[in-house]
Amino acid sequence: MLKKGLFGGALVLIAIIAGFIFLLRGCLSAYDERSVITPALYFEKDGKAVVFSIIEYGKATSYRSGPRGTFKSMSVNYFIQSNDAKTAALITNKKIKHFSDLKYPTIKILGAGDNMAWVFIGELMVFDPFTLEKIADREIIETKNPQLKGKMPDIERYYEYDRHSKSIWITATDGTKFLLSTSNLEATAVDEEVSSKDPVEVKIKALKKKEEALENEYRAGYDRNRANYRLYSENKISSAAYADSGKLFNRLQDSIRKWKTNIRNEIRDLDDLKDASRDQQRQIENLAGNNKSYSSICTAGDTFNRRWYGLLNAEDLEKPESQFRYRSVYKETGRNKMYTAAVTIKDSTRKAMTLQVAEREKINDAVYLQGGFLLNKATGLPIHLTNEDGFIVCYKEKVGNLGFIMLSRVDLKGNASWAINTMLPEFTDWIYTGNQLIILGNDNKEISSGNANLLMIIDLQTGKGVKHDYFTGKMR
Repeated sequence: MLKKGLFGGALVLIAIIAGFIFLLRGCLSAYDERSVITPALYFEKDGKAVVFSIIEYGKATSYRSGPRGTFKSMSVNYFIQSNDAKTAALITNKKIKHFSDLKYPTIKILGAGDNMAWVFIGELMVFDPFTLEKIADREIIETKNPQLKGKMPDIERYYEYDRHSKSIWITATDGTKFLLSTSNLEATAVDEEVSSKDPVEVKIKALKKKEEALENEYRAGYDRNRANYRLYSENKISSAAYADSGKLFNRLQDSIRKWKTNIRNEIRDLDDLKDASRDQQRQIENLAGNNKSYSSICTAGDTFNRRWYGLLNAEDLEKPESQFRYRSVYKETGRNKMYTAAVTIKDSTRKAMTLQVAEREKINDAVYLQGGFLLNKATGLPIHLTNEDGFIVCYKEKVGNLGFIMLSRVDLKGNASWAINTMLPEFTDWIYTGNQLIILGNDNKEISSGNANLLMIIDLQTGKGVKHDYFTGKMR
């Protein structure tokens, strides 16, 4: 009887403790935090489309609030998650690692290579965005590439997604550069001095090598002609033979001079293109960063169908720019209206075109407060809508940093087919898919700066939006 009583008492005690822990956890769960580490990725396959993201889930382990402020401790896990790219509804998620599993707290979305999600969560990892199945990690990559064994760094900055080749650049622990194919996971060592990620730079290097080869050919021809002159001086060849040698060298010299002129002109043009490409790449990198102000996500002017279009205010019209360039919309009180103008090419012989903008003509009187054309993060250029040509105009609901961002679909005649208030003062991330605009933002004060709690998907034909809250895990 005594043993039964002790056993029963122990069970009661265990039940009480378990109940207390369950109750405590139930209370603390109200202080859990869930957010997205931006950017997100968009994938489309077999008629299905998903938004892939990394979720930072902080489970509250203690909470205290008092006169000196609120303090809580968290146990942080990292999940991957997919949401439907049309309805925003949660499809599935999967725990990947706990914070304690990471040697360094570096988490990063790298890119969408070969329709797979490439991420860094303490190590380089690859996932199927539709099933969340793990395709590869450090162990699998090192097994396939013995030259990388023990040389893959634990820090994300040594991994970079190359949008030109759709590959991953890896800087090994010994400094060697590798290019990892996203299609077959094969890594190739690359001599950084002769490699380039920019196709324009690759072509310039090839042309310079060709120019060097022509210079060597010229020197060889010159040396042959000098040698023939010595032979002629020593009466070892006839004057006719020496004259033929001179004519041959002159033809070679003229031909090489023309080739070198053409090459130098092409290099000049490519240098201009490289400058433009560098500016565009810089814009893409700026848009990929975490600190994106409203003025950096849109531009005041663009060209479409061989015409210039812009959103200008009275102050802009006082000092119009004759040469086209992209510029941000800084004036928060600017009541911008839509204008258009003819454009002409300043020098048609140059590959990198410089456009001259003629006198501006107002299209209509619709006002867009601090309005601009929304940029495409993938290209760094304004979004050009299809079906009915036009732009996505972004503007503010009211002046100031706290004013919500409004979006409107506007055609080339200035007609707006819809407008929507995003209820967000800033976008943490956005993706243009052609049919939808996927927006991630933060409207929850509990979320860390740079992360997002809100997924908003706008149908670009109808202007209707749907929302999913990562913080609560529910639709809004």
